[in-house]
Amino acid sequence: MVTVTAEWEFLAHRLREWMVLRSIAVNDPWGPEDFLASSDWCQRTAAQVLTSSAALRLLADRGRTRRVRAAAGLRLAQQRR
Repeated sequence: MVTVTAEWEFLAHRLREWMVLRSIAVNDPWGPEDFLASSDWCQRTAAQVLTSSAALRLLADRGRTRRVRAAAGLRLAQQRR
C-alpha cells in the first residue's frame, strides 16, 4: 500500500499514522518517537479512542498541544475509576 501511495505525500503520511494507531490499538510494538512526531489529528484521535494506558500517559505528558494533553489526561483519569 505504501508503494502505491508514495507519490501522494499526505496520503502516505496519513497511512503511516493509521499504522501507528493500529499498532497501539492491537498491542503490537510501536515507537513512542513516531507517535509523538505524528500530527495533531493523529494525537487527538488517539486521545479519544485508544485505551492503552502507556499511549495515553505519553500523550498526557508530551502530547503536541494542550488540547491533546488534557484529553489524554481525562481518559487516563476515567480509566482509573
